Amino acid sequence: MRGLPFATVVVALGLAFSISAQASESLPKTLSTQLPYPAGVSLVQDRMGWTYRQSSTDLPLYLYEKDSRDKSVCNSACETQWIPLLAPTSEKSLGEWTIFVRKDGRRQWAFEQRPVYTHIHDAPDAPTGDGEGGVWHLMPHFRS
Repeated sequence: MRGLPFATVVVALGLAFSISAQASESLPKTLSTQLPYPAGVSLVQDRMGWTYRQSSTDLPLYLYEKDSRDKSVCNSACETQWIPLLAPTSEKSLGEWTIFVRKDGRRQWAFEQRPVYTHIHDAPDAPTGDGEGGVWHLMPHFRS
């Protein structure tokens, strides 16, 4: 933005923030790196701030806008691409992380009551599903 008048930069940044805020209005946000999280989840810092990852694979985690609180609508064919983050029977809800029972009887983690997934085509440093169909989103990044 070098060479642009200050007012133009401020307006552009304000517009970008406004659009971003509207698009993710229904997605949860967290404010603290001090809150507890499940053993199968890692809290990592990347270039954008802090985010949660699946511990065993280091894959980024996603939320699906079409899900409702503690209920997944991603079943059958959907879950072959979007893998539910399952909770072992020994785990209990923890802070912002809750567990709900999926339609097939398996237990899935939810963040602020929103079901959590990984994406089949991702690599640890290459998330490919963010924004897919306009309804899949990486879990929010946040600053400590």
